[in-house]
Amino acid sequence: MIPAQRPLLGFVAWSGTGKTTLLERLIPLLTRRGLRLGVLKHTHHDFDMDQPGKDSYRLRQAGALQVMAASSLRHALICETPEQEPSFEALLARFDWERLDLLLVEGFKHHHFPKIELHRRALGRPLLFPSDPDIVALISNEPEATTLPQFRFEALDAIADFLCARLPRDTSSQPPLSPPLRLFALALEAMPNPAGEACLPGHLSQDANGCLQVRPASAFMPSALPSANCVIENPARSAIIPGERVRIRLLP
Repeated sequence: MIPAQRPLLGFVAWSGTGKTTLLERLIPLLTRRGLRLGVLKHTHHDFDMDQPGKDSYRLRQAGALQVMAASSLRHALICETPEQEPSFEALLARFDWERLDLLLVEGFKHHHFPKIELHRRALGRPLLFPSDPDIVALISNEPEATTLPQFRFEALDAIADFLCARLPRDTSSQPPLSPPLRLFALALEAMPNPAGEACLPGHLSQDANGCLQVRPASAFMPSALPSANCVIENPARSAIIPGERVRIRLLP
């Protein structure tokens, strides 16, 4: 059983769908929002990150079962496990969770944890989500019949918004993100700002496709407007127009 407090999200698909390519494009967007990311990737059984001729490779060839190479910038532990593949839980335990806001997992589709499915109809492979209740969203190049939030491969900002919205709201046991986590959302209504305020109260929601939307909010008139659950960052402009993408911060 994976502890609930570990924020992880998987990306699963048949081979050739483009999981690594998507993560390579998505990770810079998430890091610019202040997230500290880790990645766990399942790969072929005979892979080797070491290089013949290097000192660490020579020490492994000499018979060492665990070799750690360390420098002032990074370190890596290479373990030989010919007797049995490490369990998913054991691999998760290797990460320093105190220094992570989110772990992205590529593969491991037969394990139980939240996942996003990637699908390309041209590959002719079946969809995974009908038989996997852990799949929480679908990224595909064509619309599919599902109530899950759906995204196109190129909708990177919307996918990043969806991931950030799933992060735990209670961060009291974790160090604060630096800079503060910010999301982008589509303004559903005009938001006048005659006083030129730097921030406005807003109410954040999601549509059926998982895209984030925001409208003006008020904690003082709950009967007329939804209560505020976010702050809309407005650089002292006179108004926000409907359909504009605006930057927001979640309220604790």
